[in-house]
Amino acid sequence: MAKPGKVHLLLHAHLPFVREPSYDRFLEENWFFEAMAETYLPIIQMLNRLEEKGVPGTLNFSVSSALLAMLTDCSLLDKFSRHLHKQLELLEREKVRLQNDSEKMEVVNFYYRRQIALINTWERDCNCEIVPALKRLVQIGKINLLTCVGTHPFLPAYQNDVEAIRLQLEITVRAFEEAFGKKPRGLWLPECGYFEGLDAILAEYGFKYFFLETHGVLLAKPAPKYGVFAPIKTPAGLYCFGREQSSSMEVWSRKTGYPGHPEYREFFKDIAHEREDEYLGDYFLAAGTHIETGLKYYRITGSEDKKIYRPWNALRLVEDHARLFVANREETVSNLLPNMDGNKVSILCPYDAELFGHWWFEGPLFIEKMFERAASSNVVEMASLEDSVPSLNVAGKVADPDVHAPIFSSWGEGGFGEVWMNDAVTFEYPLFFRMRAMMNDLKKRIHGAVRGSKVATVKRFLAQMARELVLFQASDWAFMIHNNSAADYARNRLNGHYENVCALYAEAVKAKPNLQLLKTLEQKNNLFPWIGECFTS
Repeated sequence: MAKPGKVHLLLHAHLPFVREPSYDRFLEENWFFEAMAETYLPIIQMLNRLEEKGVPGTLNFSVSSALLAMLTDCSLLDKFSRHLHKQLELLEREKVRLQNDSEKMEVVNFYYRRQIALINTWERDCNCEIVPALKRLVQIGKINLLTCVGTHPFLPAYQNDVEAIRLQLEITVRAFEEAFGKKPRGLWLPECGYFEGLDAILAEYGFKYFFLETHGVLLAKPAPKYGVFAPIKTPAGLYCFGREQSSSMEVWSRKTGYPGHPEYREFFKDIAHEREDEYLGDYFLAAGTHIETGLKYYRITGSEDKKIYRPWNALRLVEDHARLFVANREETVSNLLPNMDGNKVSILCPYDAELFGHWWFEGPLFIEKMFERAASSNVVEMASLEDSVPSLNVAGKVADPDVHAPIFSSWGEGGFGEVWMNDAVTFEYPLFFRMRAMMNDLKKRIHGAVRGSKVATVKRFLAQMARELVLFQASDWAFMIHNNSAADYARNRLNGHYENVCALYAEAVKAKPNLQLLKTLEQKNNLFPWIGECFTS
């Protein structure tokens, strides 16, 4: 019997593209290794367990094009394999160091068993590739894969340059199709950033549905009959889901969210800040900076005097929180049904994927227990978003047949564009338009030239300039500057991509351009090898 409530758990997986092939160990590449070891692989392990136990339900998982480029990069994947074994070596040293500390030894042994399982999953089950593992989970119905726009630009900032948005969308569709063998239908807008008319542009690329922050839907014109509890149809014929706030607060809230419980693992107490340089070794050091190891021995406990982490208690607690989460969704659905005119209730629960496992260590198990609890519910089910999209659903029933125009919005601080358009980052947008002008000039030169080796060379320059441009557009850099988190690195990335475009342009217009810089950048920033086809056609 069909259940009246569909809970759409949506995880958005994205990282800024970081690749430094000239370095054996590069600090910011560790962001990728952490996400792989603490979020992506544990989620695959969790879904495999659900399959083995016969637990029904589908996880919605959005993967950005920038992240896909890293997930398929042989150099980064080889480094990640080494990373797992370096962590194992450190754990073996910890077992010796802490052999007389029985309390911490229990935690060390827990980590050691977990690390062996991670390595087995990565090397034996995944064959050191994650994309085929995701494809298999799609085939068995455990994942509904979606995508995100290109390199994750905050699109409202570029609405005056629609062609730049189209370039990002062409990248989006091509990258997803090359990875998974089919075109994407669902799209996570970076930062849930929307402006009026964007849906029409998305429709050009075959997208069927997307997501917005709560007020982006609630303040749509006219106001939706069912609020955020049913998708709305936009003027361009796409369907839009709005975030349901109570489910978000139960996880996101710093004060009352589940991840802040004192029994869960403390994120900010890594042994990288407690051990001597010589003990950690060169691998967990970069330019004198300690690199997080992933080994943390304390639970939150709400004070500076942290207590030792107790995995068994945390894993027991996560079951209680999963039961509470599902019970609260059941209550929401039951309260709404009398006013739904016979329609099912759709509840969108969107989160950054990296919250589960990386920031909230117990997060993947929380999802597993949530699926198990929902399986025994008579009210809710963990459903694919496509089950609630009328144009993709066999039943095809439209809860709200009216057309609604969503408003400009984002899920960032303040709900609009302040995080990505403020005084601290205003310098970046004039640089962007200068880069666009240089690229457009080079494109005109190509179209006006006779075919030959020089034209082919200039196309290579233009393709690399396009890579630098889309990397410059990543919303991550403005976010880091706004939050003063790795802000210097973010400014360096912005300035570096701009300087690369300027230098490439200066060479490309010469009668005999020097190819040294071009070759270096083609090796370093090598994502989207076909990008020239998108830009020069």
